[in-house]
Amino acid sequence: MPPTAATSTTGFFQVQPIILNQWDEDTGLARAAGLFLPPSLAASLAPKLRSFAADVITPDITAWITNAEHDLPYIAGSGFTAFGSPQPNSLVTSDGWKKLQDFGLRAGIVPTGYEHELAAYSRVYQALRLYLWCGNAALVTCPSAMQDGAIAVLLREMLKDGPAPGYPAELQDVRRKVFDNALARLMSRDPAYAWTSGQWMTERAGGSDVAGTETVAIRAGPDTSATDIDGNQLGPWKVDGFKWFSSATDCGCVLFLAKTDDSGRLSCFFAPTRKYVNGREEMNGIRIQRLKNKLGTKTVPTAELELKGMRAWLVGEEGRGVAQISTVLNITRLHNAIDSAGQLGRCLAIVRSFARVRTFPSKKAPENLLREVPLFAKSLSGVAVMLRADTLLTHFVAAIVGADDHPTSPHAPIIPRDPGAVSALVRITTPIAKAYTAKHAVWGGQECMESLGGVGYMENTENQEMNLARIFRDINVLPIWEGTTDVLSTDTVKVLRGKSGKAVTETLTEWIEHALSLGTAINALTEEKAAIRSAWARTRDTVGRVSFDEAVSRGRHILWQLGDIICATLLVADAQRDSDPVATEIARRFVGKHHIFRLHREPGDWREETAWDKKILFAGDTNPLLEIKVNAKL
Repeated sequence: MPPTAATSTTGFFQVQPIILNQWDEDTGLARAAGLFLPPSLAASLAPKLRSFAADVITPDITAWITNAEHDLPYIAGSGFTAFGSPQPNSLVTSDGWKKLQDFGLRAGIVPTGYEHELAAYSRVYQALRLYLWCGNAALVTCPSAMQDGAIAVLLREMLKDGPAPGYPAELQDVRRKVFDNALARLMSRDPAYAWTSGQWMTERAGGSDVAGTETVAIRAGPDTSATDIDGNQLGPWKVDGFKWFSSATDCGCVLFLAKTDDSGRLSCFFAPTRKYVNGREEMNGIRIQRLKNKLGTKTVPTAELELKGMRAWLVGEEGRGVAQISTVLNITRLHNAIDSAGQLGRCLAIVRSFARVRTFPSKKAPENLLREVPLFAKSLSGVAVMLRADTLLTHFVAAIVGADDHPTSPHAPIIPRDPGAVSALVRITTPIAKAYTAKHAVWGGQECMESLGGVGYMENTENQEMNLARIFRDINVLPIWEGTTDVLSTDTVKVLRGKSGKAVTETLTEWIEHALSLGTAINALTEEKAAIRSAWARTRDTVGRVSFDEAVSRGRHILWQLGDIICATLLVADAQRDSDPVATEIARRFVGKHHIFRLHREPGDWREETAWDKKILFAGDTNPLLEIKVNAKL
């Protein structure tokens, strides 16, 4: 029988891959929950996480992403009316962006981190939900991160005893009311009432070096001509300046740095972005000069902003702004790390869905599926091992941030009991986690995109849930914003060599020993544990021995070594708690792969290795709930 020619509507058509519930499929996420939450709490939260994982992959969500990517933000009339007068409130965002924002606000992505009934565990629960959400959020998680940071700053400010410095008695109560109202909006789950926040620091002169700040604030006294959106008096500080790179331009409030005198010191300010003048809403001294044209994150309205006569409130002491804003940075860097792991988790979910249905005509079933190709399984299992490490690392940082917020509350056994040790771990692990996971997201995302061949390179807007190209464009920002890799490497060295460096180093030593001794299978992975201890001893010696300048010049290497050591410790601790075979193999592979551990092993039987590659990459397929769905849909 002669062959039949294909046409545009006949012949072979690829079966549509199905993206499965990530909570059921991504076993690394459940492992993180088991390591950092009490068993009873993890069990009670699992149905909620499964339900949320289903909510974020609905057709509505993917349609909103497509709309947000198609109808990009713009400035109406280039910022002017038809008659040429300035129109400051001219930013237009898409319906899809607004609906994704509303979904995140209603879901309480940010307030979850402050739920009192969960105490120290609230940050872990928040991280689990953010991980599930970020892959389909079209970067509305960016303003969410700054919203979270603003809450942390304002809460700390409100909990301070005594009057606020720099304010006369008649403004103390007004300031407190303004901050109370702001917190209510930032913590709200009602999209009509809630605020996101901006964090506007980057300027033309300095970039990450905020010493070049050219924004100036002067005491101007009360402004009786306008109020904020809640009817409160506007701040007594008048601000002028220019912000070069401002994400979350559609936010409800903002934290920023400005100079108040010629000392060069920076102060932190809070301001609502809008005000009421004679009953009419206006921008609070903000004019959008233009929107940025970026490689990715195109849905995010990132702008150049001129501040002229903006009214603001001083946060904390005058001249101590960097200390205040560092609280925001710790939170946004944690969000960035979770986003990196979550985006890569979504990339692997797409790859697995494709590999389950993609066939090769030259092979016979069942060996004709992509998932059965040994080299494919080996290549992508390496990404899966890296993702497992990053997932544990990000949730570990979330756990210690939660413990730092609630020092007297119970927390996971792997977290130190001493509040000082917890604070030290927060300082050192936050920059490491942000830089480490962001680079992995870019590398791993590229591997995932490549593994799909040409379809991975396409902007699959027709099936947005398969659009790896969009995700890859977006994840390339993760090593850049909230501190580049070099900036974070320098920060890491400063922590290790600063005035508290000795305490941080001792805390790391104690934590590594403690974590490696946990679990019921402490006699397993003995070679790996010895290699981890030796690697940490060498790194600790190098950091302490070389000059500060040399340490900074080696900053990336030091950060990467610390990231490898912390992740290896977490992987071993996870495997030891229940002797899970896949978790144990992942820990063994991670330590064996990274040169810092000097644990060289000759390759074993390739068939056995291939079997493990498949078990690691498709670990979730052993979940009975998932198997039912896979069989039903395929």
